Amino acid sequence: MSRSISAATVARPPLRLPRSIAASLLALGALSCANSDSVRVQLQAYSPPGFDARRMEIRAQVAGPIAGLRYKWFSVNGATDPPESAEPVSVFTFGDGTTRDRVSVELWRGNERVAYGDVDVKLDEARALAAPQAAPSMTIAITTVPPYDAGGPDTRADIAGNVKGPVAPTDRVVIYARADVWYIQPTPNARHLIGADGTWGSWTHTGTSYAVFVVRPGFDPLPRYDVLPQVGGYVVARTVVEGRGR
Repeated sequence: MSRSISAATVARPPLRLPRSIAASLLALGALSCANSDSVRVQLQAYSPPGFDARRMEIRAQVAGPIAGLRYKWFSVNGATDPPESAEPVSVFTFGDGTTRDRVSVELWRGNERVAYGDVDVKLDEARALAAPQAAPSMTIAITTVPPYDAGGPDTRADIAGNVKGPVAPTDRVVIYARADVWYIQPTPNARHLIGADGTWGSWTHTGTSYAVFVVRPGFDPLPRYDVLPQVGGYVVARTVVEGRGR
């Protein structure tokens, strides 16, 4: 006499996967549990050559997706410039009479704050005392503006202008042109004389914008900048213009 056996009553052996497949599935599960939109940020502060001793460049090192991020910068007693940016960098200036501060940043995507970071900063008081003070009422202008152009090593244009104010015999002009970042012109470490009538001139590779500085001995220009130096310390005056024809 035959008996029918229900499928539910049959004991089945456990399914055994090869180790390589099992490990891959575990890793995939771990990734699916993680938040793929997680953003983390860490701040770094430093003073590039030529910066006023009371100013520091603050950079945000971001881990995670960065598309669409906006950066809002804060400090306790000082100031940040810009206070909000699309790039992960701002310039912090110590408040009057302060030597310590805390700079913080909020990362926003749309209407949501996705990350926060801060860093303690301390003024280099010895460097601040040793730095020369900027000359009063010093200005620099570009009167011959090169064209607006993508730039490149094979491009060339004239640039010239004038300086107004008490120019010292050792003051020099430093020129930068912007392509993807700011590059010193026309060669590394180039410094240009200022005439007795306050005029200056040189040739430059082209770019989308141009910046010129009056600097004093001790200024050590970098061959490239993401963020240009501010007036103060060894930097006596500066101006920035867009290329002609923009």
